[in-house]
Amino acid sequence: MHRQPLSILVRGVLAACVFLSVSARTGAAIFEQDAVKLPDTHAGRCASAFFEAFCSDNDDVARAFEKKYRAESALQQRSIEQRIEQLHGLREQWPRLVVTHVVHSAEHELTLLVQVEPQDELLEFQFDFEQQPPYGLRGIIITGPVDAAEASRPQPPLDAETRATTIARIIEILEEGYVFPEVAKKMGQALREHVEAGKYDDVTNAGVFAARLSADLQAVCNDRHLQVRAGQMSQRMRSRTEPGDSARVNYGFVRAERLPGNVGYIKLNMFHASPEAQETAAAALAFVAHCDALIFDLRDNGGGSPKMIQFISSYLFAEPTHLNSFYHRLENRTEEFWTSAEIPGKRFVADLPVYVLTSGRTFSGAEEFTYNLKHLKRGTIVGETTGGGAHPVTFQKINDRFSMTVPYARAVNPITKTNWEGVGVIPHVKVSAEDALDTARQHAVEQIGKRRVPADAPAASEPKG
Repeated sequence: MHRQPLSILVRGVLAACVFLSVSARTGAAIFEQDAVKLPDTHAGRCASAFFEAFCSDNDDVARAFEKKYRAESALQQRSIEQRIEQLHGLREQWPRLVVTHVVHSAEHELTLLVQVEPQDELLEFQFDFEQQPPYGLRGIIITGPVDAAEASRPQPPLDAETRATTIARIIEILEEGYVFPEVAKKMGQALREHVEAGKYDDVTNAGVFAARLSADLQAVCNDRHLQVRAGQMSQRMRSRTEPGDSARVNYGFVRAERLPGNVGYIKLNMFHASPEAQETAAAALAFVAHCDALIFDLRDNGGGSPKMIQFISSYLFAEPTHLNSFYHRLENRTEEFWTSAEIPGKRFVADLPVYVLTSGRTFSGAEEFTYNLKHLKRGTIVGETTGGGAHPVTFQKINDRFSMTVPYARAVNPITKTNWEGVGVIPHVKVSAEDALDTARQHAVEQIGKRRVPADAPAASEPKG
């Protein structure tokens, strides 16, 4: 599976500030004057207010921003408090942001190029507003990594012919390869009806057009992996990161440590597939090999490779275990993933308490790992319902102005015979993402205590005298 941020629609959880540098010490941002200025427009003022909230340690600043600028429809999907929790996590994920270019600006439109660290990638941030008053912020579309020269190059306004040929090609691509043929036909019909109603006649900006098309397609399929974007997806985008980039972020492994109570803890933000990534995984698992319980923190994990999921899962099962399958539409074949017979390390005991921490940001491959352990009854899921993306994607060029990600296969769990697409993985213990670690650790310590008491041990008696 591919990682969500290849082309993601983030419902208002992050943006970039033109005066921004961020302190890695505290995760709080401070403003500095720069050559790039936010425009004095509704979109620009919204961005300024958001970045003030992003840079503040006071959650009341974020609440004020949400109440003033967020679209009511967006708040119905995710509450203000949930958005603040997301903000906390994203400050850790991207401790430094630098805006390098204003790509497009209008009264209710804004697209920025943003350098993010520590990945050192250039991403495109597009603010997405409602098309009618009060023009509330629906979210921010984040795509990339992008090529700086291509993304900052001025593009001519879209004309009617370009819009028409783009839509026609999208319909053709979907009917040829989307994982569900019947849904592809419904999406095509929906786009034709929108064209007939003149919904896109006033759109001249490529980014805005791509955002509307993505939203309209997702309204039919409810598939967050399906995205239309302005520009072309480079090979670096397709592989997400080059080998050197992957090593710099430690192949997604953020922390491996022993918590009080002899609870092992691994924070993993991506499932990389390479042999080097597996070496890092083996080292992390070896570090916690003697713990009495194990927590996998996937709250900031956007997905990755089924091969890494298979590798890590193999440490948790003594017998060959069928983890998941993928049905490929075009080849009409099913690919099965089982635990590996041999691993470069020690397997955990079969009854070791295992916990998986989740949030609304947990997506794609991270959801597969969570879903597998949940239905194999090998792990307790603690946190929030996950994002709901179960379809691997391929990358398609639409024309010289647009490209798209197209889900071509679907996960088929051997137990449920279905997957988590559109609904996410529902945790066993529902708590906020912020409270998930403390809740899981407390639960783990309790389980460890019960395991240490023999089943036939006599009950403690009251002291006498």
